[in-house]
Amino acid sequence: MRYWVALIAGVCLSLAATVEAAPSTPHTLDRANVLFETTRDEIEVASAELEAATGVELFVATVPSLGYFSAREVALDLPVWDPSREQVVLLLAMNERQVRIQGSPSVNARIPDADWTALIQSRMLPKLRNGRNGAAVRAGIDVIAQRLKSTGQPPMTVGHTGDPRGLRDMIFILAAGVLALLAFHPARHLRTMRGRW
Repeated sequence: MRYWVALIAGVCLSLAATVEAAPSTPHTLDRANVLFETTRDEIEVASAELEAATGVELFVATVPSLGYFSAREVALDLPVWDPSREQVVLLLAMNERQVRIQGSPSVNARIPDADWTALIQSRMLPKLRNGRNGAAVRAGIDVIAQRLKSTGQPPMTVGHTGDPRGLRDMIFILAAGVLALLAFHPARHLRTMRGRW
C-alpha cells in the first residue's frame, strides 16, 4: 500500500514540475527582459490601486520585436487581453522603439487614441530616448492612472475570481500531503507490526 501511495505521490510531483508556475507579477509581461524587479513590483502596486479606484486593469508588456504586426495588433494578441473587461495595456516594442497604450472598447469610448499618443510623447518618450525604460514605464503608469481617474467614471464592482492556477496548485499540495500522511503515519506502522490490518 505504501508503495502505491509513494508511486502516486511521485508521479503527481513530477507532473507538477512540468506545469508552468504562475507569474509573480501577473500584470507585467516582460518578454524583452528590460524591466527590473522593483519596476515590476511597482507595476503590480499601481495596477491594484488603479483597479480599486477606477475598476480598470492595467497591464505592462514589453516585446523584443513586433515582427510583421503593428503595435495595436500585438497588444490585442497578448494573453491578458480581454475586450469584455475594462483594461489598459501599455506596450513597449524595443527593436522598433514604439510605445502603444491600448484601451479596451469601454475605455476607448472615454479616452481616444489621440489623448494616449499625446501622453506618450510628453511623458514617456523623453525618458525612453535616454535609455531609462523603468522610469518611462513608471511615468506611463502614472499618466494612465491620472487620466483614468480624471474621467470621473465611478468604480465598477467586479468580483475578483483570482488565479485559477493557484486553486489548482493548492488542491494538488493538499492531496500530496494527505497521501504522504497515509503512507507514513506512525499508527499505521504499529498496526502492521502487530499483525493486524
